[in-house]
Amino acid sequence: MVSSEVTGMVQANSRLSGIPDLTMTFIDPDVIDDCSFHPCVRYNRFERDRVVSFVPPDGAFELMRYRVNTKANVSAPIYCQSQVMFNDSQNTGYGRISITVGQKPTSSLIMPSKGTTAIEEVALTIPFPKAVRTTNLTVNVGTCLYDEATKVAKWTIGKLSSKNPQLTGTMVLQGGNTDEHPPIQLHWKVPMASVSGIAISSLQLTNERYRPYKGVRTITRSGKFQVRTA
Repeated sequence: MVSSEVTGMVQANSRLSGIPDLTMTFIDPDVIDDCSFHPCVRYNRFERDRVVSFVPPDGAFELMRYRVNTKANVSAPIYCQSQVMFNDSQNTGYGRISITVGQKPTSSLIMPSKGTTAIEEVALTIPFPKAVRTTNLTVNVGTCLYDEATKVAKWTIGKLSSKNPQLTGTMVLQGGNTDEHPPIQLHWKVPMASVSGIAISSLQLTNERYRPYKGVRTITRSGKFQVRTA
């Protein structure tokens, strides 16, 4: 792990009548290092009391964005091992590639309860150097499409299971710089999990007499998740 950063957002969907005044509190607001808010939020109240006080607009909106002050690098729940060789032993202008994806036994994920971690929407964007003319790629899970024009392969895996996804293949070289190693982009999400440590403690409504339905759902997504090839 070279570096990591945790950012997030709180998305809201309000279907309340009248002029409800909401106050949202966090279990540990001190982990928030930097944040920005929707115009409906009273920023001075957050600066003073570390609570989010607002009158919500109708419908879906982004309530806030934040960055978390992490003291150490974050351990992702997924790993990606790659091996790329641009010249075989006979130096005949061919190369080989091998990629394995799997779930780590431990990570920085914070789960609401003990149980299996479901890693979903797993996909890889694999750029090839300009020295590659074409590829022949095979995967044991999902689908893989290679674009000859952009020299980029997109491997769509979906939900990880007990079977580790593997990609193997060969490359035909056309000359050029084979020392170029573009990083692989890895995309994934984990429902009902968090790495920020931020959790909503309460959401209180005033200025109205009715009792609204309140629900919170947490999702962790990969941001700019890059894997260096070797």
